Amino acid sequence: MTKTDSDQRADVDVAATMANLLASLSVDQIKSLTVKAIQEHRQALVKAETAYDAWKAAEANNHDAAELHENYTRLMLAARAQQMVLATLIDRLGYVPKVDAT
Repeated sequence: MTKTDSDQRADVDVAATMANLLASLSVDQIKSLTVKAIQEHRQALVKAETAYDAWKAAEANNHDAAELHENYTRLMLAARAQQMVLATLIDRLGYVPKVDAT
């Protein structure tokens, strides 16, 4: 899949906005945000995996799974957005901080 010029501009706009938001923060503040983002991302993935399992179980049992599929898609989009934020925070911090399993 190739990106169009408008897609590339949107990526730059998002990156610039995030860079501006992080510019005034200290390393400790960025680390704190990064740790919270890692925890939130882990939770988002668990929710998406649970939704996936529910969707596939409904399909396997010949139930109408459209709503479950929509829920799974929504959760995966949220997890992907969270992953993009997390990647930006890690890039800005310069390393992946240790985060205990929850």
